[in-house]
Amino acid sequence: MSETPNRDDGSERAVSEPDAAAIGSRFLRYLPLITIAHFLIGLPALIASLALAYFAFVQADATQKMQTGGAMPFVTFGTSNADKEGKPDISLSLTNNGVGPAILGPVEMRYNGKVIANPTELFAACCGVQRGTSLSYSTSPSTGVAIRPGETQNLIGLPRTPANEAVWLAFNKERWKLQVRSCYCSIFSDCWISEGMQGLPKPVKQCPADWSLYSEDARNRIAGEP
Repeated sequence: MSETPNRDDGSERAVSEPDAAAIGSRFLRYLPLITIAHFLIGLPALIASLALAYFAFVQADATQKMQTGGAMPFVTFGTSNADKEGKPDISLSLTNNGVGPAILGPVEMRYNGKVIANPTELFAACCGVQRGTSLSYSTSPSTGVAIRPGETQNLIGLPRTPANEAVWLAFNKERWKLQVRSCYCSIFSDCWISEGMQGLPKPVKQCPADWSLYSEDARNRIAGEP
């Protein structure tokens, strides 16, 4: 009976271990090249992804600006001494010349640098109208109302009559000394401050809370005061 001689396990390990070491050495030698190759293969995909992300950001920003511009109000102060029919009627007004509705915030009015709080103070300062004097004029709210594109909000209207001839003539002259500024916002809560009858509005984060507000003072007028 013959026996098959056992192979020497130690010799196999002696042969395989150097081979593994050589393979490992070659792998480590080429590892930087493999890494660079993988990077170069993935680089175009990375560039494409970054480009798509950038274009998406630009498009979103452009869309937002188009939406904001498409709803941007533009409120200006104006004054006139005749109505639409040409009749003598002095008015102080805020007009929305923009393309979107305007939500009126605070309005501040000054005459010769003095703060004017209501029409009574205005006619007393500019035209010598004493408190208790009967004077017919119209007013509208100046804060917290919305003005549609092309719409005008008359703050004060003073039609000319024989009874108020002197006051009307004085007001027609002195109205040019008024300094009026207003703050308004769009439906997207973007806000601006407009001063006087000329110049571009100044964008602000929100309407200021420290202005000396002008109001129509409807409560006192209902109570019978001028």
